[in-house]
Amino acid sequence: MRPTIIDADTGHELWTAQQCAEFSGTARGTFTSYATRGRAPEPVAKVHGLTLWDAETVTAWSEARKK
Repeated sequence: MRPTIIDADTGHELWTAQQCAEFSGTARGTFTSYATRGRAPEPVAKVHGLTLWDAETVTAWSEARKK
């Protein structure tokens, strides 16, 4: 099973820190450290203890890092 979190207001997929890290090729701790220091996108929500990022924003950030 691969559940997906979708923001009801925007229709955007939301990712956990682990998903962001896997997509961007970093460790989870590295990604969250980057986000805390402003070197990665800021989270968009916190739901039931899960910090979530907009997948489109993380994708764009990750692609820009590769250039």
